Amino acid sequence: MKKFVYATLAAALLLGTFAFKTVRANLDVLGQLQIDPTEAKESVFNNFQDGVLDFPYSTLVTTFAPGKREAAVRELGDFIKAYTESAAFAEKYKAAREAARPQGLQSADEKIKQRLAQIDLDIETNQADMAKASGEMKKLHQLTIDELRKEKKALGNPADPAYASFRKEATKATEWETQQAREDEKYWLEEYPPTAKERVKRRLAEFQDLTKDIDFTAKLVKSGNKLVFADPGLEAKSWEWKRCFRCGRETIAAARQYAQQWLSSLR
Repeated sequence: MKKFVYATLAAALLLGTFAFKTVRANLDVLGQLQIDPTEAKESVFNNFQDGVLDFPYSTLVTTFAPGKREAAVRELGDFIKAYTESAAFAEKYKAAREAARPQGLQSADEKIKQRLAQIDLDIETNQADMAKASGEMKKLHQLTIDELRKEKKALGNPADPAYASFRKEATKATEWETQQAREDEKYWLEEYPPTAKERVKRRLAEFQDLTKDIDFTAKLVKSGNKLVFADPGLEAKSWEWKRCFRCGRETIAAARQYAQQWLSSLR
């Protein structure tokens, strides 16, 4: 089943979820949050790879001032953008894409190997059942074992007169296998386009679509020990949408503006 996921600017914008207090004039977001750049890059790659909303967390997010959220988003966006445009990101994406490439239909040799293993299992099963059977059932199990042994012998010898027919039967692709292979290939091409740039474009577009209709004035009501949306329709929204809602208007607006500018530059 296709996995529907969404990305924010590698979720760095989620810093806006917290109560910011103070920030230096020249932002050094990762430095102030004491987040290692290598760890941050790994998180960025995973975000654009999987479409999750994660970013290395730091308790120091409380040192940011409310009025500086837009600047923080821009700086984090610049960091993420620079990394996704690097040769290192492209190479890592290429490797991930190849690792995810579907195997397609099994080769004839793989199918024969699989069939031979199944024959051995079927022989063992019939032998066990025959030991407990009697009369006609015992004869039936013996006939089955004989046929299985005949097939095994033929598949192991291309010169055997029955080799061609047994091989054809063992290696043919079922309708389900063919359909599954087509679906796997289609999914792979959609989820792993040829270049990292295309993958980034898709994630940015998903973020824009996800956040286009957030109503930051939506009413929340108490339900047990947590707040929920008064509107059932909003409460049914995805976890990603709700997390963006919690970021607040200022942070999301800044992130959407940055994402749109980034998207425009990728066309």
